[in-house]
Amino acid sequence: MRHDLCIEATVPFKNQEGNQCPRSVEEVAIRSIILHTVAAVGYKVDSKLLVDWLKDQQIWECVSPLEKTWFATKEITDEDRSPLCWRVEAEWTLLWAISKVQSLGLPTQTCDTATLVDDIMPTLGDPIAAFIASSKLRSPGALLVEDDRVYNLHCYARQAFKTNTVPDDLIYDVLVQRHYAFEWLHSRDEWDDIRLDT
Repeated sequence: MRHDLCIEATVPFKNQEGNQCPRSVEEVAIRSIILHTVAAVGYKVDSKLLVDWLKDQQIWECVSPLEKTWFATKEITDEDRSPLCWRVEAEWTLLWAISKVQSLGLPTQTCDTATLVDDIMPTLGDPIAAFIASSKLRSPGALLVEDDRVYNLHCYARQAFKTNTVPDDLIYDVLVQRHYAFEWLHSRDEWDDIRLDT
């Protein structure tokens, strides 16, 4: 996939400056945990166990109103599960932002869910304090250049859909979730209120 954009796994940002991220590292870490549980609902993990864990860790109030409806829904259709499962890609993006993932690369493959579950995220029921404490927000420059790349790729992808020239290797849902995560990261909007402009 080439659009005169950097196609390296890690975008260079040596001399790039960016505005300070309005989100704290703790906010980003907590949001990644919440997205982890939302995706788990999509993969048919018992909602009650997830909600109990979020409440026990005292972050239930950080769950968005729409997410709370998904946790409360008894019967979720396969069609409705799909968007929940894709939230793992937004989670992966935020994990990159707090230095838990080395690089995002291009949106041509899905995230490594085995590594995510086994090596990165706290286990369901375990305390989250150590995960949050070990998180480190990347520099404003690093966040800016990756955000710009994702935004520009999304713009190009939307144009490509109009001319039926979408690259074969693009996974559009990955790109959308990354864009959503970056929009939230660089705004003060609530998670449910994010809009993707391209």
